[in-house]
Amino acid sequence: MSLHKDNETIEPSLLDSVRSRCPDCEQPLSLESLHCRHCGFDGEFKHGIPSLTPAAGTRPTAGDEPDATGLEPDELRLLAERAETGSIREATTTVLEDHPARGDALSTIYDVNRESWTALVGGTITGRCLDVDAGFGRRAHVLSELADSVVAVDSNLEKLRVAATRTDYDGTERVLPLHTTEDRLPFGPNSFDTIVADFTGSSTGEMRTRLSRLSEYLTDDGTLVFTADGWSRRSGLTELLDADTTEAIPSGALTDGTPGTYRSMITAAGFDSASLYSLFPTADRPLFVFGVDNERAVDLLAEILLSDYGRFARMGKPLVSLANRTGLLDRLHPSVLAVCENGDADGGSLERSTTFDDPLLVPGRTRSVVLETDDDGLETVWKFPNRRAHAPFTERENAVLSSLQVSNEPIVETLPRGTDVETPCGEARVETPVAGEPLADDLSRNLRSYERVLRLGFDWLIEFQQAFRGPTVTRSPAEVRDDLSFAPTGIEPPPIDESVTTFFTPVHGDYLAGNIHVDGSDVTSVIDWEYGAFEASPIIDAGFLALNTAMRVFGGLEDGFRTVFCGDNEYARIMRSMIRGYCREVGIPVRTFELYLPSVYLHRLELDWRFDAVSTYTEKMESRSEIVEYVFENLSDVDLEATLSPR
Repeated sequence: MSLHKDNETIEPSLLDSVRSRCPDCEQPLSLESLHCRHCGFDGEFKHGIPSLTPAAGTRPTAGDEPDATGLEPDELRLLAERAETGSIREATTTVLEDHPARGDALSTIYDVNRESWTALVGGTITGRCLDVDAGFGRRAHVLSELADSVVAVDSNLEKLRVAATRTDYDGTERVLPLHTTEDRLPFGPNSFDTIVADFTGSSTGEMRTRLSRLSEYLTDDGTLVFTADGWSRRSGLTELLDADTTEAIPSGALTDGTPGTYRSMITAAGFDSASLYSLFPTADRPLFVFGVDNERAVDLLAEILLSDYGRFARMGKPLVSLANRTGLLDRLHPSVLAVCENGDADGGSLERSTTFDDPLLVPGRTRSVVLETDDDGLETVWKFPNRRAHAPFTERENAVLSSLQVSNEPIVETLPRGTDVETPCGEARVETPVAGEPLADDLSRNLRSYERVLRLGFDWLIEFQQAFRGPTVTRSPAEVRDDLSFAPTGIEPPPIDESVTTFFTPVHGDYLAGNIHVDGSDVTSVIDWEYGAFEASPIIDAGFLALNTAMRVFGGLEDGFRTVFCGDNEYARIMRSMIRGYCREVGIPVRTFELYLPSVYLHRLELDWRFDAVSTYTEKMESRSEIVEYVFENLSDVDLEATLSPR
């Protein structure tokens, strides 16, 4: 984006791509000078951003009240200044350090999971795009990877200053920040092919007004996408269910925010068709996305959510299915995504945008997984990068699995089958569903269950590494220190003055019980290889299986680590037996396992940092680093070869 430090110049070609008019008299307006020769209105460039706010004192302007993320106006200004003079990473690191609203602010600025729905409706994001309430520019930059250009509108100048100088996206020249309000947009009719807006928090009357206003700027075959509150949020369900309340439910609350109400509203605004999707549990934190009429997706979602409840799941699934078929679930969608289309909608809705018929989308840190269902259950698994910068993760998965599957080794039959597919956001992957159930479904504090999970996990890993490993090597103390360090967060191992015997092998990178599928005593498949590598430490997978199992069984790192790796109990005996057996079978000393125990987190930190993943901008990188540091700090208490007391 051509926003110079002299705060004077902007990219004229992007401005020329839209029809502009004065926000006061609606006569033609030059967006290069921001002067209207008809009524005399004068906009100005503020920090290089065109600003069309009214004259001071004529109406309130945003920016002088605390932001929804919890940042005060002076903190927003400081954040913008740091982003302009350095990078957005440096700005958020320094300004938000120890801030009580740090987590929410980082999520608002960086969390592209909020736009995971683009994997389903991305075919509607085309041509010239208008992003209303663009804020810090996260959504605008995601949209710019799909559209030809994006005008990012917000009433808060400081947020737009951040949006204008983001260094964590390529293609920023396609995003133009514009400081104005929704009712003062300087554009004529038919200016945009796509408009994206956030209606959450708006009343029904406000939404009707906004729909009518924004639709004027769409081309005849354009698309408007908006997020809004569902019935459970709009009706004030939490307050209504308060035990102390005696107020009756307002009459409008019975239908306000339901899919039917939104469809009627969209039709009344003049759109030819509307597709609605549930953002569950909220638009800010969508863990699942699916069509509100998609009964198969709801049934699959119920199966996922109830999977930890045993016989209660068997009782609950039919009830969820019945509620869905009878329309009761219409009032349980907390947040809704609406795609409003004009003209030929063949490229638009969830059902028509790709080959999807009944998908359930599950967002992840670097990609979104779309589960396509049919009458028999799960049919196809799609994996889409959340943004172009995340495409290397899916590329790695495709490359590692393709390389392994040319082998004649029997264990190759347990690797998932799939193909690579090109998308606007980079290389994706399409897989055939695997047989069996996740091994994690059987994991508990029951000793038999605990032992079974470890045994099946280590047995598969031993066979895999024996099939594909390289020769035994000796790592010098300096090489070991390098293996176990991560400079961006200052991680260093304890003093090491010994060489280490090990080998290199292909690794999975996320080898935990949830990614191991089994049928009885047989491993049927090991899925999700986006953190895979052709050649790395064997303890990346072996150590993670051990650590993650301990953490899951005992509810956290400290309790799991102290009980299983430092304790004298039956869980520790089983774990030590498994680790010793693994080390014996693959031919490495137990000491190698101990030293490299947290290496999976270092491996993932390094890959995330290399590919500029969103996790490196958020608290996720810190939490992973803290796990490594905790293990290193307590490594002196670990002796996996020590003899425990008799049972």
